[in-house]
Amino acid sequence: MKKQVILIGFLAISLLGFAQKKYYVKIDGSPSLAGTSWSWASNNIQAIVDRASAGDTVYVGVGTYYGGFRMKEGVSVKGGYTANNANPTERYDVLTQTDPAKQTILDGGGTQRVITQFAPFAIPTVWEGLVIQNGKPAVELNVGSIIYYGNRSNQIAGVLYKYNAETGQGMLFGREEIQKQWGGYNNNYISSIADIVLPEIISPEEAKADLNGSGNSITLLTLFGETSADFLDKEDGKSNNYAAYWCSTLTVDEYDHWYLPSAGELQEVYDSGIMPVLKNIGKDILHGYWTSTNLSPTMAWTYFFGKEYVHPALKYNAYTVSGVHSFVRPTDTDSIFSAGGGVFLAKEGGLKNCIVKNNQSSSRGGGVYVGNGGTLTNCVVEGNQAPEGKEVYYEWTLGIATVPAEALQVQIYPNPVKNGENIQVALNAATISEVKYQWVNTSGKTVSTGTLHSGENTLKTPTQSGLYLLILTAGDKQYQTKIIIK
Repeated sequence: MKKQVILIGFLAISLLGFAQKKYYVKIDGSPSLAGTSWSWASNNIQAIVDRASAGDTVYVGVGTYYGGFRMKEGVSVKGGYTANNANPTERYDVLTQTDPAKQTILDGGGTQRVITQFAPFAIPTVWEGLVIQNGKPAVELNVGSIIYYGNRSNQIAGVLYKYNAETGQGMLFGREEIQKQWGGYNNNYISSIADIVLPEIISPEEAKADLNGSGNSITLLTLFGETSADFLDKEDGKSNNYAAYWCSTLTVDEYDHWYLPSAGELQEVYDSGIMPVLKNIGKDILHGYWTSTNLSPTMAWTYFFGKEYVHPALKYNAYTVSGVHSFVRPTDTDSIFSAGGGVFLAKEGGLKNCIVKNNQSSSRGGGVYVGNGGTLTNCVVEGNQAPEGKEVYYEWTLGIATVPAEALQVQIYPNPVKNGENIQVALNAATISEVKYQWVNTSGKTVSTGTLHSGENTLKTPTQSGLYLLILTAGDKQYQTKIIIK
């Protein structure tokens, strides 16, 4: 396939306030070492990434590392290093090297995606100086699989904690969560409907055996109606409705009418072994979650994943609330689960100075799927395969990270522009002598490039109508914006 050089800009923000540490990984390191220097380097990239914190950098020596790797928010990964303790910054430029012995290669082995960003980030996070090859995402679902909205976008609905591969049915623990009261403090759940009873479960062992979250939630909704705030404060979102009601009204794309899980169901979530996945998608698993399991007129059971135990709590207290939902395997073959053969990026995730080659997807983006503000900077993408023929797939409906031109001392007009007409680029900086430009279409293909020199401000547009990304590079700064050509 034709080589593509992607030069989409990445906007870095300062990580001041984070304690920045350096970690080291090399091919002949040891998994028992802490990775604090090249002499004490680990050989396990993922273990070191998981250990690192936002603002830290993981330096990786040359060699081939097999497996699928997960990005962690704010943790940078840089490849191409010679692992020379006397000169720890000695490094090869991956874009000019053809010798694999002088490259840091991440290899999916033809069985899994090489790099995955599971959830949108708030902190820009870049992996750079790497060769990313032989990725092929598995499309089989299992316990721990992340489920996306409508199976067609990169927004996460939740994680499977139960799944039957034969029937395609399972249970989903939702990503959305909020702080809410349980509701019904001090017996105000007593109803005039005589046959509606909410059981009182008084021991931790019985609470963990309760698997009737759906039934509990239906009962609560019947008894309370739309609101059961114990100490109503309209300015406080934690008290203006209650846990079970919030779950019942939650809609996540096609998933609606979630329910508040019982203590036993949250125990099943814990026993499924998906805690690392929940943490990776941003779940707050360190604090207590309300369950739908009732204890008394004043108390209900909470579940703590960090300590694997249930604990009684007063119903007017605010704890984390997250719903569960049934799941049926989608029949759509154009699945987000297999998008991005080599790399899957979401908001604030990026690649820089990388080679992405010989990856394969049965969905969108043979090499890279870029959605929700992900970015590529100066990457070579070649030899990747996908059914739609796109080596890089941009989820335009979610938006490529776009910078308002006026905030960057640039004025671009008109926008939209008629087919065949030029646009004007006005730079409010006398020190800029030239600006390089690049037009990228919705297939991720660069359709034209060029340079505007000092005094020039007219830019030729592509000849075909459509939505384009215009990338402007001035010195070491890159700006981008969307242009509609009618």
